[in-house]
Amino acid sequence: MTTIATKLALSVLGAAGISFLSWTPARAVILVEPIVTTKNQDILDRKNPRTLTDYQPGEVIEYGVPDVANNFLNATGYDINSLVFDLKTLSYSNRNSTPPLDNEPVQWGDVNGDGKIGYSTNSDLKDIFTDITINGSTITFSGGVIPNGTLFYNPFATLPNLAPGAGIIPPVPPEQADKDGPIRVAAYYTAVRESTSVLSVLVFGALGVALKLKRSQHSC
Repeated sequence: MTTIATKLALSVLGAAGISFLSWTPARAVILVEPIVTTKNQDILDRKNPRTLTDYQPGEVIEYGVPDVANNFLNATGYDINSLVFDLKTLSYSNRNSTPPLDNEPVQWGDVNGDGKIGYSTNSDLKDIFTDITINGSTITFSGGVIPNGTLFYNPFATLPNLAPGAGIIPPVPPEQADKDGPIRVAAYYTAVRESTSVLSVLVFGALGVALKLKRSQHSC
């Protein structure tokens, strides 16, 4: 009996040892959090806002984050009713980073540590949208409005901080115009012209969805 018990114990320990040696830690996840608030006066005192013109509802633009934080002037001619952001970089590798990043998953997450995604922790900034929903790689800000002719603040942060020159990603060469981060995001908005009907909201909302679907089909 002792011999059988000993053999069973060694067998279990051996299997456990093999499992332990073959187990590898889960990869780190890169979190991305966008914030949409009223204007940031501190930044406004240092540099002029970027003006959004010739940017139509449903028109998709793509850029890198973390971005060079700035205020935006809504000069589109529309009251913006929602902002939609879609993560295009779902995994990220960089051998030149410190430490090197190897195919790390990227997803929306709580970067500022307030237990929520998409809301500011700065008491001087007021969140514009009350409804924030996440569906896979897409995050939608709604339940608010950015009137035409007003300023808003829309920074993106990542955890770890992947802003060029922040300590993980090497700085961008001075001659390079684009100094944004390496995580690609696509964005569009839905809106209505000032003093227009509710039907227009539905039309532009449908246009945004149609363009987004069309773009996704081309990328497949």
